[in-house]
Amino acid sequence: MATANLLSHIDKLPKIPKVVQELMDLVNSEGSDMNQISEKIAMDQVISARVLRLSNSAHFGRGRSVSSVDEAVIRLGLGPIRTLVTASALMSTFPKIEGLDLNEFWGTTFEVATLCKHVAKELKADQNEAFTAGMLHNIGDLLIYTVYPDKAQKVELHMEAGKTKPEAQQIVLDTDNAQLGGQLAKSWKFADTLVDAIAHQYGAVQGDNFSQLAAIINFCAKLDENWDGLVDGEAKITWLNHQLEYSMLGLNESVVESIDDIRGAGREMAKSLL
Repeated sequence: MATANLLSHIDKLPKIPKVVQELMDLVNSEGSDMNQISEKIAMDQVISARVLRLSNSAHFGRGRSVSSVDEAVIRLGLGPIRTLVTASALMSTFPKIEGLDLNEFWGTTFEVATLCKHVAKELKADQNEAFTAGMLHNIGDLLIYTVYPDKAQKVELHMEAGKTKPEAQQIVLDTDNAQLGGQLAKSWKFADTLVDAIAHQYGAVQGDNFSQLAAIINFCAKLDENWDGLVDGEAKITWLNHQLEYSMLGLNESVVESIDDIRGAGREMAKSLL
């Protein structure tokens, strides 16, 4: 059961609403106008509510609470609005999937995305692109659970037996979430750099080509999975030095403290938006 077979069922997936797709295009375009963004956000009740909630959260709230989308957009700024629109688009598109704990799924997704953004900042790379890549990195799983929930359970059993997720998915499905996610991102008209990074997240080097973004995704997914089990700074540095992406990206040991500082921020953001 290869990628093409699974993708033939793509029509079973919800579509990103037109107004949300237009909003995503708007916030990611050069020279975005904040008034236009506010008007477009106001056309979607769910995103409007999340924008207001986030702008009044402890992280962004300063003094009095705001009650209008215009005020909220000004308070948040373009960077967080880009982040929120991308996240909200995906969350609204997949409100419920049988067999998948979406609270846990989005918690992990937001955490990896937040780590991606942080690592991109360390590397002086595009932080918004990295966050979006993190938000999209596991969308292939959504297709698997939507189309073949029984096979998704078999994948989980292989993982419990010690296989990595891509290994387990290849055994059961003859494809993996990275390949599927890349194709999904392409069908949703995301940028080619994002499509390639998602598709190659388990192998950032393809021939003579190196995808920094793919390396960031895989490194941050590993961080999320392993970081909390490392007992002290020495253990964390040892673990980092065993990660290929850590060397490929040219990171240094100062990243340990900065990761500790932001750890959990993504899951907190997910909680505030769900």
